[in-house]
Amino acid sequence: MKTLERLETFLVLAECGSYTEAAKRLYCSQPTISHHIQQLEDQFHAALFYRSGKQLRLTEQGEIVLDYAKRLTGLVQEASLKVKQSLSRQERILSVYVSNYISGCYFRDILSYYHRTFPEQLLEIYTYCYDDLRQSLLEGKTNLAFMPIYPEDEQLFAGFDVFHLFEEELELVIPEGHPWAERKTLYIRDLQGVTVLLPQSRYICQYIEAELRRLDVKVRYLQMSNFNMIKESVKAGLGVAFLPSEVYKEEKGRGELATVRVSSLAIRRKNGYVIRKQKQLSAEEQAFCREVEAYFRKRLRSRKAGAPLSLLS
Repeated sequence: MKTLERLETFLVLAECGSYTEAAKRLYCSQPTISHHIQQLEDQFHAALFYRSGKQLRLTEQGEIVLDYAKRLTGLVQEASLKVKQSLSRQERILSVYVSNYISGCYFRDILSYYHRTFPEQLLEIYTYCYDDLRQSLLEGKTNLAFMPIYPEDEQLFAGFDVFHLFEEELELVIPEGHPWAERKTLYIRDLQGVTVLLPQSRYICQYIEAELRRLDVKVRYLQMSNFNMIKESVKAGLGVAFLPSEVYKEEKGRGELATVRVSSLAIRRKNGYVIRKQKQLSAEEQAFCREVEAYFRKRLRSRKAGAPLSLLS
C-alpha cells in the first residue's frame, strides 16, 4: 500500500472521526481503514488518533501529519491540473475561465457567435464566483479571465492588465404588485428602512453600501448566496435588490419582477477581462478575446439603435 493512499484514508478518518463512516465513504471495510492507520503509525512511530467518547480525535502528532497530508494531496491535485492544461495545449483545447454572472447572462450567445468563426476550436469553460475566480488567477491556474472589474481589488490588479468590455447600471428591482410599481420615480427618502438583498461578492456589496451611505440612506441588509437566490427572494417579498438588467430580464418580461428609478442614485460597475502582466497569450486565447470584444461592440450598437439584442441571426 502506497503512502499517499494511506494518507487519503487518514484524511477521511480525520474529517469524519469514525471508522464506520470512513469505511462507508471509501467503500471498504473497517479493518482496511484500521490497517491503513496502523501502517501510518508504524511509519511515523507515533499514535495519530485517540478516542474521546465515541469520537476519534487527532493527537498532536496526528495534527502534524494532517497538515502535511493536506499539502501533499493538494500538490497531487495541482499536478493533475497542470498535466491536463499541458495536454489541452497540445490538443489545442482552449480553456476559458469566466465569472458565473458573465457566463450565465452572456456566454450562450458569445459561444454561438464565436463558434461560427472558429467551428473546429475545442473549448473548456470553467465558471466561478468572483472570489474563486480571483483565487484561480492569483494561484496561477489561468492567465486570462472574464469577470466583473473592481478597481478596489488592488492585489489582483497589481498583477493583471484590465480590458473593459461593457458597463452596466444596477437597477432597483421590486416584486410584482409592490406599491412602488405604480411610480415612475422614487426619492431617496422612500428607501429609508427598507430591506436590501445583497450577493456574497464583497465588492458589489461595497458599491451598493457606499452609494446608499453617501446619500445618508439607512436600510437593512440581508445577504443571499447569488443573484438567482436574490431574484427568488425578491419575488417572495423578502426585500428589494439592486441587480444588473440581464439577471432579471426574463422575470421582468413575465411580469414577476419590476424596476423603478431612484432619483439621484446610480450604481454602476464595469465588466471585462484580465490578462496576467507580461504574459503572452496563445493565438487561440487572443482570437477568443477579439471575438468577445466584437460581440459586445455589436451588442452595444444594437442597443443604441434600438434593435433586438440577439446576435445569433
